[in-house]
Amino acid sequence: MIKSLRNQLVVALGMLVSVIGVVQGVSSYKLSQAGMSALLDLRLEQVATRLRDGFAEAIPQNPARGSQDDRDVVIVIWKTGESLPFRSTDPSLHFPRDAKAGFSNSSVNDESWRIYTRQDPTMTIQVAQRSSVRRELTQENAAMTLWPIAVLLPLMWIAVVFVVRRSLRRLNRLGLQVQAIDAGHLEALPTRGVPDEIAPFIHSINTMIERLARSIEAERKFIADAAHELRTPLTALQLQADNLAPHIVASNQDRFQELRHGIARSSKLIKQLLRLARADAPIDGNPMTRVDLAEVVTNAVADVLPIALQRGLDIGAEEMIDAHVRALETDIGMAVKNLVSNAVRYTPNGGIIDLRMRREGEMAWIDVIDNGPGIAEESLPRVFDRFFRANMDIEGSGLGLSIVKAIATRYGGDVTLKNRDDGQTGIVASIGFPVEEVRSAEHAAPIATDG
Repeated sequence: MIKSLRNQLVVALGMLVSVIGVVQGVSSYKLSQAGMSALLDLRLEQVATRLRDGFAEAIPQNPARGSQDDRDVVIVIWKTGESLPFRSTDPSLHFPRDAKAGFSNSSVNDESWRIYTRQDPTMTIQVAQRSSVRRELTQENAAMTLWPIAVLLPLMWIAVVFVVRRSLRRLNRLGLQVQAIDAGHLEALPTRGVPDEIAPFIHSINTMIERLARSIEAERKFIADAAHELRTPLTALQLQADNLAPHIVASNQDRFQELRHGIARSSKLIKQLLRLARADAPIDGNPMTRVDLAEVVTNAVADVLPIALQRGLDIGAEEMIDAHVRALETDIGMAVKNLVSNAVRYTPNGGIIDLRMRREGEMAWIDVIDNGPGIAEESLPRVFDRFFRANMDIEGSGLGLSIVKAIATRYGGDVTLKNRDDGQTGIVASIGFPVEEVRSAEHAAPIATDG
C-alpha cells in the first residue's frame, strides 16, 4: 500500500491519464481503419464510374502477364450476352459475374477480395482489390495515429508528477513547520493561502498548539511559583540549623549533619527548578549579546577546576575555535557548565575530561568527553527527561540535562548524549548553537591541568 499522498495522487492521476490515452488510442486506431477502408471503397467506386464514362476501351485486350502490381486494383468488364470478359487487367482472375451490385467480399484463386460491381444495361463493371492489401494499407495508416499517444503518455506522466508536486508544495512547507514545533517554538501555523481542503486540519493543529502553549506556561509558572515559595522556608531552616550547630551534642552530630545535607540538597533542587523555569520561559525582549563560545568554555573549566584538582581529574580544552552566538550569556554559560559539571560528577578520581569545539555548517558545537562508566543504552533516550537519573548512586537532582536541553532549544540549537565509540568507556555530551559570525580560523587554546 502506498502511504505517500503525493505518490497516491501521481499513481491515480497517471493511471487515469493512461487509461484515457489507451482508450483514445484504440478508438483513433479503429476510426482510422474504418476511414481508410471507406476511402479505399470510394476509390473502387470512382474507378468504376470512370470506366462507365468511356475509359473501358483504354484497357488492353491482352495485357502482358505480370504487368500489374499486386497492390493495384483489378478491373473486369463484362458485355451483355458475352460469356468472357470484354476487358480485364488480369485475365487469370474470374470474379463472379452475378455478384450483387455494390460492394461484396469474395474468394478468388484462394485469395480474399473486396469487389465493387456496377450493373449497367450494356455492361457490368467490376473493380476489385486484395483484402490483404487493404488490411496492410489500413493498418499502416491507423498505426500513424498511435505515435502521438505514445509520445504524449510519458509527457503526461511527467506533467502529472510536476502538477502534483507543485500542488503539494504548500503542504510540504506546512509539514516542515509542524516538525519544527516543540516546547520552545509553539508558533501557530499560517493559514493564508492554505487550500480549503486542509484548512480545518490546520485550524485543529493551531488549536492544539494554543492549548499546549497554555499548558506549558501553566507548568512553568507552577514550577517557578513553587520554587519561590519553598526557597524562603528552606533558607529559614538553613539559618536555624546554623544557629543550632553549636548546641548539638556530639552524639547527635551525625544526624544533625544529615539534616543539614538534606536542607542543602533541597535548596539546590529549588535553585535547579528556578533555572529550569527561566530556561523554559520566553526571552521576552531580554537584551541578548554576542557571546564568545570559547570564553564560555574557558569559564566553565575554571569554575569546576578546584573540584577537578581535588579529585585528581585531568580536565582541559584540547581544541577551540573562534565562534559567537547571539544569546543571553548566562544561559549559554549555564548550559555548558552543566555539561562539564555532569562529566566531573560521573568521572572517577584520576579520570580525564576533554573539551573541544568544532564547526558544522551554521552550527558551532561544544563536545564534553569523559572516561567515566557511560550510560546503559536503554537509558540514553531518557537522559533529558526531568528528574531522570541514570545512576542513582551519585547525588543529583535529575534536572541538569533538562536545563541544558531547554536552553539549546530556546536558541535554535541542539544537544546530544551518547556513549563513546572509540574503544573507551565514557560519555560524549555535545551542545550546538547557530553561529552568528566566525571571524577567524580555528586556533588552539589548551586549558589543562595535570591530576
